[in-house]
Amino acid sequence: MTAVESALLALTAAAIHAEAPTDPKLSASDWMELFRLADRHKLLPLTADAAAPLPSLRAAVQNGLDWNKILSAVFTQVNSQMIQENELLNLLTDLRAEGLAPLVLKGPILRALYPRPLLRPSLDDDLFVPSDLVADYHRAFLAHGLTADRPDADLQNADELSYHRPGSPLHVELHAALFDRSSPIFAAYNDGFTAEPETPETVRIQDADLRTLPPTDHLKFLLLHACKHFLFSGFGLRIVTDICLFARAYAERIDFPAVRDACAALRCDRVAEAIFRIGENHLGLPAPFRFAAEVDETALLRDVLSAGLHGATPDRQHSVRVLQDAVVAARGEKKAGGGMRMILFPPLSRIKGDYPFLNNRPWLLPWAWTRRAARYAAGRLRGQEAGPAESLRISRERTELLRTYDLIDGRNEASS
Repeated sequence: MTAVESALLALTAAAIHAEAPTDPKLSASDWMELFRLADRHKLLPLTADAAAPLPSLRAAVQNGLDWNKILSAVFTQVNSQMIQENELLNLLTDLRAEGLAPLVLKGPILRALYPRPLLRPSLDDDLFVPSDLVADYHRAFLAHGLTADRPDADLQNADELSYHRPGSPLHVELHAALFDRSSPIFAAYNDGFTAEPETPETVRIQDADLRTLPPTDHLKFLLLHACKHFLFSGFGLRIVTDICLFARAYAERIDFPAVRDACAALRCDRVAEAIFRIGENHLGLPAPFRFAAEVDETALLRDVLSAGLHGATPDRQHSVRVLQDAVVAARGEKKAGGGMRMILFPPLSRIKGDYPFLNNRPWLLPWAWTRRAARYAAGRLRGQEAGPAESLRISRERTELLRTYDLIDGRNEASS
């Protein structure tokens, strides 16, 4: 672990405990690298706030660190979050007056667990609703000034629909299912979740009462959501802090054995244990329960620190399809994909989301491959992508990481 990564962990720990951090004594260039890393993890406001009083940061500013630029980014994110949350709460209040009361997941529920909630930004807000009410919510959103990101979406069969308000940071994702029901990997993640639980939790945010999943179900969802991202291209440090803070806040009301059993059935128990060990060993958040024995969190921590919030680096994104083919093949459902060929020439079903013209003109697939290759080349020239070989290397390394945590080729196959 680098000095910058260690400092990010220490500053994050100090911020979530509302404690004064130890000065990491970084140089001006290292401070700049730290703030870039924090921004990739959507922890910039939290980290900058914790670091502000430190002598080595003040010295770095004197040595050329553009602190005003960092503060400007922080203020922009915090202001945007304030607007986003207020607009969400107003929308939910209006919906409730119309007889619509969705379950609110993550976002404001998790933000409320931080000492200074607005320093934990969200990209969007997730609402879980019964599938037979999706059309009602769609009409209500449009009536309240939101725009559908996919106006022609099939409302009856969509798992997820997204909406935004023009000129506003408000971005809402409407879920009829929490995970992709058509996926051979993730369909089973939906088992046990319902948008109409017998005893929904109510959380008061500002002056609004938000309905959400009961604590046991919400923790299970947070862990499976992290595991989903892990099986895509990774997840970052903020997801770890969210999960650990949630487990600590609701510990007395969470049925941890039930969560463990659900995770174990989906082969996510060792990832869950590694998440809590990161919290315990690096963030000062004692693990509330043991999900699995003999788990070393080091490999996951390395992946978390390099991933950013959702593993959004271009080379990780390009490696996703190869990685998921390996997961499906390892579970005996089909043969593994074509490695480099899959990265360079993905099938129509996997590329049409990036090139919508293929929905109506599938014969243009070779042209889409050409455009994709050109985008790769342009990214390499800008230093944003390392190319297909790097994506393949990452996919192989992350496949080994999945084996490390027994998501594939591990303990579960041996015992079955």
